Amino acid sequence: MLETLLSAVPLEALAVRMLATAFVVMAVSWAVGAFGPLIGGALAGLPIILGPGFYFLAAQAPAAFVAQTASYALLSLCATQCFLLCYIAAAAKTPPWLCLACAVSAWLAAALVLRLLPAHPAAGALLFIAVTALCLRLGRRFVLPRGPAKGKAGFGLLAVRGLLAGTLVAVVTGASQWLGATGAGLLLAFPIGYSVVAVTIHQKLGTASLIATLYSALLGTASLAAFCAALAFAAPRWTADAALAAALAASMTLTLGLVLRRRHLAAPRFR
Repeated sequence: MLETLLSAVPLEALAVRMLATAFVVMAVSWAVGAFGPLIGGALAGLPIILGPGFYFLAAQAPAAFVAQTASYALLSLCATQCFLLCYIAAAAKTPPWLCLACAVSAWLAAALVLRLLPAHPAAGALLFIAVTALCLRLGRRFVLPRGPAKGKAGFGLLAVRGLLAGTLVAVVTGASQWLGATGAGLLLAFPIGYSVVAVTIHQKLGTASLIATLYSALLGTASLAAFCAALAFAAPRWTADAALAAALAASMTLTLGLVLRRRHLAAPRFR
């Protein structure tokens, strides 16, 4: 069945997509662990999976399809916030893999509802802001008095995360005509990276570090939302390369703003 869905794209192209995406994800994941939460958090908020996914999609699909897919990816990121909140809420009393099952169920339930909404970037952006604010408010009560620890992830984790992300990108972009803009957009933004990272931190660094990391990710996901919203607006109006560059610039600008705000809040106050 999978071979039928991907028959429109040569296997060599699928392999290149998978390996290229895996390399990018592994490199950024390594930097997250190597340089700590400030730089790592900034890099984690960049579209390391969405970027390659839409790059390959834009090379084979019309601009209108790319814009609609980006709009549905923006809605999918609202479901990602539900994923993060659910894992945060369950983490204190639930084993990691059961937490992940609950969080994925929450994402699926939210995505099934969100797929019924019209794909409009402005409405999606407003909905994302509202969902994020609510999740931040609800998730604050679960945060424990300990920040995420710094540590390098093992090569095995990086390889698993990269290959899973690469497989997702290759399959979704290859089967995009069969999935349609709705399915492709929702699946491209599926929190596969958060899934691997959440279980690993939960197992190796404990509940407090896991909750602090995912609570921070609630705000970091805004950079991904900026990427999708900018691409949805720009794709029908500009060339594919220009639209992707604008989306990446929007994501990086928001990430930089969040990092500078965090540094300002963390700086010591002198009187």
